[in-house]
Amino acid sequence: MFNSEGFRRYLNNFSWLFFDRVVRMALILATTIVVSRYLGVERIGQLNYALAIVSIAMVLTSLGANEIVSRDLVRHPERRDELLGSTFAIKLVGGIVLNLGLLVYVLVKGMDTLTVFLIMITASAELLKWSTVIDYYFMAQVRGNVVAKVNIVSTVLASAYKLILVWMQAPLIWFAWGYFAEVISYSVGFIWAYERGGLRMRDWRPTWRMVRYILDQSWPMLLYGFALQAQLKIDQVMIKDILGRKLGESFSNIELGQYSVAVKMLEAIAFLPLIVQLAVAPAIAKARVVDINLYHERLTNQYRLMFAMYLITAVPMFFLSEWGIVLLYGEEFREAGVLLSLFAFRLIFSFMGVAKGSFITNEGLFKFSLITSILGAAVNIGLNTWLIPWLGARGAIWSSAFSFLISIFIVDLFTARTRTNFRLMMTGMMTFWKLRAVK
Repeated sequence: MFNSEGFRRYLNNFSWLFFDRVVRMALILATTIVVSRYLGVERIGQLNYALAIVSIAMVLTSLGANEIVSRDLVRHPERRDELLGSTFAIKLVGGIVLNLGLLVYVLVKGMDTLTVFLIMITASAELLKWSTVIDYYFMAQVRGNVVAKVNIVSTVLASAYKLILVWMQAPLIWFAWGYFAEVISYSVGFIWAYERGGLRMRDWRPTWRMVRYILDQSWPMLLYGFALQAQLKIDQVMIKDILGRKLGESFSNIELGQYSVAVKMLEAIAFLPLIVQLAVAPAIAKARVVDINLYHERLTNQYRLMFAMYLITAVPMFFLSEWGIVLLYGEEFREAGVLLSLFAFRLIFSFMGVAKGSFITNEGLFKFSLITSILGAAVNIGLNTWLIPWLGARGAIWSSAFSFLISIFIVDLFTARTRTNFRLMMTGMMTFWKLRAVK
């Protein structure tokens, strides 16, 4: 099996995607440090407020269609042009709706001119997100090398643009164009790769029939996307809005700047469980078909591995974060180090939540996952309303931690099928030292 052409092809695909993730993560983190030191904590808070608002709304550019199109490009390659054309139409309309909706939002809220421009410049990049349909095509063709090369080049160009702005001592507004520049380079790269392969975008044929089919299939993923993004990003929006009303714009921007720097570092660390899950997912999926006991054993072993990795990561993170942030970002961002050390407690949910994805996928519990995400988002918003005025950004950390506790662990107690997974998670966490090679 290991010498087969198919195995080598998928291994090569995984290797390219892994390389892509690692290189881009390193580039983004390094650029973020340089830009943050230049802009300072208050202006970083202003910029990340705009990014957070657009991140929550950006699900409109896909309308939940991503997974459906990726699946059907594999199952029905003969429908390629109709699928790509119809998805292009969905994403373009979604980008227009997103921009119009955000324009109404910022005007109704009466935001200051700078914030309006930051949000709308960032949102305008979503008008070009239709180019991701080409990404889906290459992934369906198991050509991760093309995807990785385009992603890396676009990230290099965007990072270079931001570093030039730092060298020029450019104003904040130009950094908002950084996201736009990255999306443009990403779009041009994928269009070039697609056309270079002998294919033509002008052959795409959007049809109302296919649009309806995709939207009928994808609406649960749209709701899931909104709920998940809200649970992940709403804390940054609420820190700015709540503290801005209570303590003033300057204070709220500073608090959000500290929080957003801590979040960026957390996202870099939380990349680890994704790699592990990708590596073990095929073995778990195969065991689900072959032997239910072996399936449960492999799930438990995955939970052991994730919890062991959490301990190895979280302990030094708790004790060294403040020192590390000051070293990388400077004294001005010391509070971000304190916040990052508190994030060490929340990191458990990143590791175990990613691992739980294997159970959700293999059991087909997507509606259950949708419900838990909506519940988690609601709890997070409710607790933020209470804790942020009292504890500031630290309150947002505890709010999100409690919401993930409910959506990842507690909800599993309410159905027979998910209680099995709860038992496996607890067993894995309490016996993590029994980690052994998968059979």
